[in-house]
Amino acid sequence: MTKNKVNKVRRLVTPDELRLAVEMGRKIGGPQHIVAMALMTAYLCVRRSVEVRGLTRESIQPKGILWKDGKDKTGAKPAILILWIPEFQDAINETLQIKRNHVAGSMYLFGNMRGQRYTKGGWKASLDRLMWACVTEAAKREMPFKRFSLQDCRPMGVTDKLTRGDKDTKDATGHTSDAMIEQVYDRRIMKVAKGAKISEKKP
Repeated sequence: MTKNKVNKVRRLVTPDELRLAVEMGRKIGGPQHIVAMALMTAYLCVRRSVEVRGLTRESIQPKGILWKDGKDKTGAKPAILILWIPEFQDAINETLQIKRNHVAGSMYLFGNMRGQRYTKGGWKASLDRLMWACVTEAAKREMPFKRFSLQDCRPMGVTDKLTRGDKDTKDATGHTSDAMIEQVYDRRIMKVAKGAKISEKKP
């Protein structure tokens, strides 16, 4: 018995697609605004979807946000502090200012309008509405746009860090293997490197 070959889609979200999602989230407001800011945060912090949806406000620190590995069930892995940069701090401040229901708690940063953690179904419904709004608006502007999800933002962030030559990509993702990062998250279409140089002959 042989398995059918499955072609994995290596989705790379573009900056224009992410910017449009944030723009439409702000325009619609409410749950879609929350989802849009979560997409931006997942990109900026190269985080998994489960980590973003479960982020609590107590994780906000003076120097940045302290993230826990979403796949670490034992709590053995060290936490990861993603330091503030202006875009990141602006995204978090904007999220904190989104008006919720008056009975909403204050535990989850990207919680629903009642302040509770989104269920998978609730998150999917809010994301679907945002993505359909983006598709409609993109068609009006005659710009390319493909629907994307929270989990697509992590490869986008990792790819941008690798393209810039950042030296902290392993620390940011929590991975200890460059091979894992390259195999799973690296979506660069072209890699750039300097050519070899003959060293000067020493006297």
